[in-house]
Amino acid sequence: MKSINIKKLYVLHSWVGLVTGILLFVIAFTGAVSVFGRPELKIWANNDIRTPAQLTPIQIETLVDKYAQQVPENYLHMVQVALPGVRSAAELYIRFEDHKEGTVPQQPAVAIQFKIHPHTLELIERKEGELRSLFENYDMDMADFLVGFHADLHMGRPWGLLTTGVLGLTLMLSIITGFVVHRKVLKQMFTFRTKKTKTLLLNDGHKVMGIWGMLFHGVIAFTGAFLGLALVILVPAAAFVSFEGDQDKLLQTFNTMPDPVLTHVHQPTHLAKALTHAQNYQQGAYVTNINVLGYGDENAMLYFNLLEAEQMHPLRMQYQGNNGEFLDAYGQFGKIEGVSGKILDLMGPLHFGNFGGIIVKVFWAILGLSTALLPITGLMLWLERGVNAANPKYSRNTYLRFNRLILGSCGGLVVACALLFPVQLMLNYVWIDAAPNPIIMGSFFGSWALLTLIAMVWKNSAKLTTIMVNLTALLLVTVLPLDALLSGSHPFNMADTQHYISTGVNLTLFGLAPLLLWGHWRWSTVGKLNQSQPDVAPQQQGEQT
Repeated sequence: MKSINIKKLYVLHSWVGLVTGILLFVIAFTGAVSVFGRPELKIWANNDIRTPAQLTPIQIETLVDKYAQQVPENYLHMVQVALPGVRSAAELYIRFEDHKEGTVPQQPAVAIQFKIHPHTLELIERKEGELRSLFENYDMDMADFLVGFHADLHMGRPWGLLTTGVLGLTLMLSIITGFVVHRKVLKQMFTFRTKKTKTLLLNDGHKVMGIWGMLFHGVIAFTGAFLGLALVILVPAAAFVSFEGDQDKLLQTFNTMPDPVLTHVHQPTHLAKALTHAQNYQQGAYVTNINVLGYGDENAMLYFNLLEAEQMHPLRMQYQGNNGEFLDAYGQFGKIEGVSGKILDLMGPLHFGNFGGIIVKVFWAILGLSTALLPITGLMLWLERGVNAANPKYSRNTYLRFNRLILGSCGGLVVACALLFPVQLMLNYVWIDAAPNPIIMGSFFGSWALLTLIAMVWKNSAKLTTIMVNLTALLLVTVLPLDALLSGSHPFNMADTQHYISTGVNLTLFGLAPLLLWGHWRWSTVGKLNQSQPDVAPQQQGEQT
């Protein structure tokens, strides 16, 4: 490739990093944490499901039948059951939906939802209203907040999804241009000079993370762009091209839970028999939620979403409702002809790493952190070269102000995420009657904004970095003793309480604190023993990130 084209790509690579680098860090870092959002952090944040709920198929069938008798018949069109502690539900939810068949098409679906305690099976709450409002208006916990923030920055649809989707595209552009620009990069796959200077360490780290993680970064970027843009752009575009703009017709084509032809002849729906079969379909598999179409009708159909170790994507199990007989098992898009269905089924699992158990999740989280560090190391390299250049393109103060912006926005985000853990414990055991949503959002965005503002006016960035690292470590290390004090749950009574997952989260946070402190100490000592070497670039005094 000609030198002039390489220079143009380098300029493009630099500007993409400058414009989107901080936002890419925000999305990637929260994504690395969100890998454990469901169900690990969900279980940790809700005391009622720290001990696994022992719900039997007979109990679930009895509860569905009990509450089905309390709703009008038109609400039996679809019955959804979300099981507690397996994905995003902290309680047992049974929702009866009326999709307004035969009425005005624009009229929204309505539902009656029953919220049930996972252990006592007592009714906690009954809600009725538009289906969309039931999903949007709920009390969130820190797991819900982080997963939602990663998905759409809590900006909602369409702008939030559009933003994260476009950021996925910019990450892909950065990966491609970065690889082309650094033509000799493959020769430096094993070059990592940790004892030289910060500039060399940043340079090597940026390239090593880019090379070794290139496939992962590309997968995350592509799947993230797809998940963000699918509903906002891709579905309307496909409907316009192939279905004359009819999005409902497009969705019906891709629907793998078609409505059965109801006879309106009553016959019991054998939910327990089908659920027992699904739970024993494969060792280690578990059902996350249940869909019943035409409950109580002789043509009722049952669908179970099943997560299992041998499949990269969830399985959809189909059963005949009137006898509980197994009919079929396939992916969410498994009935779409060709390879497109298989590809669509892999989008979510490849992005979130929710296949193959906890080992894959840990691996995904570590690689996700490298994705977050990739744009930040690039920005820091740009700052280092700008400050130390003989003829810098911008003034020194401009570089230093941008340096402080990176420190405040990125470092502040890390502190804000760590703060959510003690805040959640206080909500669970101290501020019991407080509304969780404003407290969680206020503590997160408030601390993030405050630290960003402090960083912009604090002249000694190196000292502020140390303060932020120490504060993050302090927040992480206090979670375990604070949880033990407030809930009585700790590693020594884990066998009695069966709080295996929540205790594992506490121990992980406790172990991350010294690791973070060691990493900061190691970074601060880089280059100190090599100051006399000729390849050492002058370091910024008091402005190191």
